[in-house]
Amino acid sequence: MDAPYAFKHELDPDLFALDRLDALFRRAPEGMAGVQLADESKERPSGTGPRMTELQGPLADDLINRPLHAWFLDLTDWGPEYAPSREHILDASGIDRAQRMLHETTVIRLFSPGALVGLHGDGETQINCGLAGRNLWHVFPPSSISQQENEALMRGGQFLSWREMPLFESYDLHAGDAFAAPPRWPHWIEHPGPEIAVSFEVGYWLVPDVLDRKVWEVNWLLRKARLAPRPPGENPKLDRRKQRVFDAISVATRKGGEYRDV
Repeated sequence: MDAPYAFKHELDPDLFALDRLDALFRRAPEGMAGVQLADESKERPSGTGPRMTELQGPLADDLINRPLHAWFLDLTDWGPEYAPSREHILDASGIDRAQRMLHETTVIRLFSPGALVGLHGDGETQINCGLAGRNLWHVFPPSSISQQENEALMRGGQFLSWREMPLFESYDLHAGDAFAAPPRWPHWIEHPGPEIAVSFEVGYWLVPDVLDRKVWEVNWLLRKARLAPRPPGENPKLDRRKQRVFDAISVATRKGGEYRDV
C-alpha cells in the first residue's frame, strides 16, 4: 500500500450496537476497555497524554452527556465474536494476506457527537471502518512530518503541533464505509452530527515498517547526542547497522523484544 484508499465493508451492525457495546465494556478484562476525555482542538497540547476518566452510567448516556472517547483494545484476544469481523475487513480491504503481519490489533472506538482527535501519526498500517455516526478523517501526506517528528513518533511524540498542510484526502466514514492508510500519514479526526460515532479498526506492522522504526529510534538517540542522523532508505548499509544497534539495546534494556526477530 503506497497511499490511503477507500473501500466498502459489510460488518454486522448488531455486533456494534450501543447496548451490546455497553455490555462488552462491563465484561472487558482490566486495561482492555477505557474512557478518556476527547481532545479539545486539532492539537493536543505538547507533553500531555490521554485524559482518562471513569464511565458514569450507561455508555451511550455518558457519551451524549460529555465529550468522550471510549475504546476496546485487542478484541480478538477476549471477544472471539469479533474475530470474523477482523477477517472480513482484511479481506474486504484487498491487502496482500501473504505479507507477514506483526503485532496486529483490533479496536472498537466510540466518540461523542462533535468530539475531536488532534493531529497525530501512527507507526503501523491502519484500516478504519465506520459503523455508526460519522468518523471524518483528514489525512495528509507523510512529507508533512519532519525528520525529527518521525524520530520521536514512537517516543511520546505521536501527537503533533498543528500546522497548515496540503490535504491528501478526507474520508467521511458512515456505516459501511472504510479506508486503509499506510504508516506515518498524519491525520486528525472529527465526528460531526448528532449521533455517537462508532468505528472498528484493524492495525498491523509490516516487516519494512518495523525495520524503518528501528532506524528512526536509533536516530532519535543519535540526535540526543547532537548528531544529524540520516533517515531510513538513504544508506541501506547504515540502516542495517542501526537495526543491529536497536536489537542490542533491546537486549540490554529488555524492551522492544517483540521486534528483535525482524
